[in-house]
Amino acid sequence: MSETKELIEQLNVRVDKLLTRITESNQLAEKKDKEILSLNAQLIEKDRLLKEQQAENESVKAQAQSTTGIENEQLKTRINEMVREIDECISLLKVEN
Repeated sequence: MSETKELIEQLNVRVDKLLTRITESNQLAEKKDKEILSLNAQLIEKDRLLKEQQAENESVKAQAQSTTGIENEQLKTRINEMVREIDECISLLKVEN
């Protein structure tokens, strides 16, 4: 009977170890679930910030293009004025010669 008690005791020790490992595994799984939830929340926030930045970039690009267009027109006008002035100078030089 002593052998049977010894086997039962060994079995109880193993069962206790298994129960402890199961508890630890469950705790680890809960910790990982919380970590996943936290990371998902961070991902959602980062995605939101990225979309805001992309919208802001598009707005800045649109402003830059419209400003560049205006500046280009001003530059063209100024170049045309300078060309006319040069033409006048050339014509004056021709008249004097």
